[in-house]
Amino acid sequence: MTISTKRRWLLLTVVSAGLLLITLDNSILYAALPTLVQDLGASSSEGLWIINAYPVVMAGLLLGSGTLGDRVGHRRMFLIGLVVFGAASLVAAFSTSPEALIAARAFLAVGAAAMMPATLALIRVTFEDERERNMAIAVWGTMAVVGSALGPIISGILLQHFWWGSVFIINIPVVLAAIVATLYVAPPNDPDPSKRWDLVSSLLALVALVGLVIAIKETARTDPAPAVIAAAVLAAAIGGWTFARRQHRLPYPLLD
Repeated sequence: MTISTKRRWLLLTVVSAGLLLITLDNSILYAALPTLVQDLGASSSEGLWIINAYPVVMAGLLLGSGTLGDRVGHRRMFLIGLVVFGAASLVAAFSTSPEALIAARAFLAVGAAAMMPATLALIRVTFEDERERNMAIAVWGTMAVVGSALGPIISGILLQHFWWGSVFIINIPVVLAAIVATLYVAPPNDPDPSKRWDLVSSLLALVALVGLVIAIKETARTDPAPAVIAAAVLAAAIGGWTFARRQHRLPYPLLD
């Protein structure tokens, strides 16, 4: 299906906005962390997890979300990711405890992991001309860098005028606009039921990453707990080894 030039570039704007949100939320709490830690009464360890729950969970789920997008359709995955991202942003903005904010950040990562592979896949199926596709991918990559750089700046500006929850509230109007625009400009959903998605592999990758992060963070503390470090290293080793072994046995591995 050939899409008009106007719709192609509108689609690029929409997926770029989605990618901007994903990368923005990876760095937007750097300036807001001291304020929200004080307001929520979070410990230093909880503060670290408020920051890192998002990138760790997203990284663990990215391997499987691309394959799941092939199976159910990338347009649908992008829309699902937007809805989850918007809902998680609302929950995060009004969290009343460190635990609730950490959970909201993890939920936010689920939406980001659903969206991110879909943004590039939609560009690939929409831009048939190689020159246009290369230009679109260049714009896509630039937005990823811009989002990471803008996070602390936007956070600082918002904190001068509003409470720390505003760093999440700003996601919601962008999400709503992106949902409406996606329904209008994105190509029809094109699922491929023959594609295999392995939830177990995604969870094993997540266990390995989370275990590794916990081990590093606990080791860096002034009073590390040897039992926690040992358990985290064991979980990372078992998760990583089982993941690698499973990929060798699967006919369609998440990671070759």
